[in-house]
Amino acid sequence: MKKTTKSYLFSHVPNEGISDNPSLLRITITPAYTKVDFGYSTFNSIYSNGGWIQISPETYMKAMNGKRKYELLNVEGISFSPNKHYFESLRDWQFFSLYFESIPAEDGMYEIIEPEFMADKEEIMAAHHVSGENFDFFNIHLDMQKAIQIREY
Repeated sequence: MKKTTKSYLFSHVPNEGISDNPSLLRITITPAYTKVDFGYSTFNSIYSNGGWIQISPETYMKAMNGKRKYELLNVEGISFSPNKHYFESLRDWQFFSLYFESIPAEDGMYEIIEPEFMADKEEIMAAHHVSGENFDFFNIHLDMQKAIQIREY
């Protein structure tokens, strides 16, 4: 895989997540990082105050046919566990971004994996809306023919 030298935007990225909440909105690949944007709503939360969200700092991205893990570098709009972003109602929403090491800008299938973190099992199940699953997205299809090259200024 060659190193990315230009920046690209992928919107409406086909993927398979544990659920449709959070929703994967877009992916931006630059030479310095890969930014994955999500939207999350509390509309179907089991909590009257909307609950909370968090992400493990051990979360990574990788090509589905590869072994290299692209580390999570930073986040915006969501807290690293054990901290939490708390909501105030069942009408709340939050946009958040995960910044990974730069992935190659080429056609491919990727996945985002949140390794299990140490917490009370009931707390994990509540955080992931009763599924008991971590934050995982599979079959993220990046099609270079649908990519928008970002102009550098």
